[in-house]
Amino acid sequence: MASPRDAARSFAGDRAAGVARVSFTAVHERGRLDATRQDLGCEWEWAAIHRVRPPVALKCPECHHGMYAKVSSLGMRFFAHAPKAPRCTLAEESMAHHLLKLELAQAARAAGWMADLEVSGPGGIWRADVLASTAGGRRVALEAQLAGITADDIRARTERMSAYGVRSCWFSDRSRIPWLGIVPSVRVAHHDDGLVAVEPLARFSGTLWAPEPSMPLAKFVARLLSWRLVSRAPLMPQHLLAQPGSRLWASPKCFLAEAKEFRAREQQRRAAQDETERAEWRGWARQEAAFAERAARADPSRAALARHSARLPGIDRAIEQTAAMFHTSVSVGWSAGDSRYASGVPLVNEVGTLLAVFDPLPLSGPCPAFLVDVGVPLLFPDAERQQRFERYKATAGPGADG
Repeated sequence: MASPRDAARSFAGDRAAGVARVSFTAVHERGRLDATRQDLGCEWEWAAIHRVRPPVALKCPECHHGMYAKVSSLGMRFFAHAPKAPRCTLAEESMAHHLLKLELAQAARAAGWMADLEVSGPGGIWRADVLASTAGGRRVALEAQLAGITADDIRARTERMSAYGVRSCWFSDRSRIPWLGIVPSVRVAHHDDGLVAVEPLARFSGTLWAPEPSMPLAKFVARLLSWRLVSRAPLMPQHLLAQPGSRLWASPKCFLAEAKEFRAREQQRRAAQDETERAEWRGWARQEAAFAERAARADPSRAALARHSARLPGIDRAIEQTAAMFHTSVSVGWSAGDSRYASGVPLVNEVGTLLAVFDPLPLSGPCPAFLVDVGVPLLFPDAERQQRFERYKATAGPGADG
């Protein structure tokens, strides 16, 4: 049988001679005939229907008008409508549409799949240009879409086939395809060696998406049918490959790598957000501590409590540690005894800024959120006191961190 490219040349000549309204399928009482298959799809020879007398009764599967078998000047077999045929969506398809269907059917068969042209679903609810299938029941519609169509219409047609277990891919050779990427779809182009799939093919480099070089249409169809290429909307920015939210064609490994990178970035983003929030809480908590210290220093009676706290066992060493950490002089704050310190002692610098808390022990209730939010070192006279604090904090219930 002639190649699609030869068929295009021969059809062009035949059409100029008056042949029009062609199709690759017809209906006979024996069954559905497919001119692109060697046995017509029903174990029948072409010679049994071509140029025989009396003519074999053939009908269009779409409009049911009479048809007859034809062969182009380069040996391409097809069916033509008899004169005075009614309007018929199948017959009105352009020659380019028919030839693209032929390319898709041949690509599917080359990949080891069965391929039937112009197959209708139950009750005609959908019609596939090429229905690729396997003996195991897998079905994929390969759709040639050269005429204009809205995004809503092509989405609805895709969903109708999907409802019957048929996944689909749409092909067009137009330079501007407004629905490209809205459904599984690809733009094809004519090169010297035949049709190639051009966009939106992509690969994930580990950090971003990049365009993938074009590939022969047959190779693209084979990878599509075997799930080595899948159509999905990326999780991460597409870097000018397509409109945001539209689908790309890539290997499953690329989408898995993207998902891993996306999760890592989300974790980093959440960690940064959490740290920002913690920094805000620290700022507010330290403002509280500064206000409390200023208020305490305005009350002379609080000085005695500060002097008493300065004689607690182990506090001298804690003051030395804090002074070494912050390279400043440190003393006991007058705000000692404030409930926010959970019986601990505030250690402050000369201007009253809170630097550390000595020996907090929230035995009277949950650990105040303030101790967590303020983010200053907690110092203890010995390891046992620190362990006791950590045990109590861990068992204090949901209110332990505020």
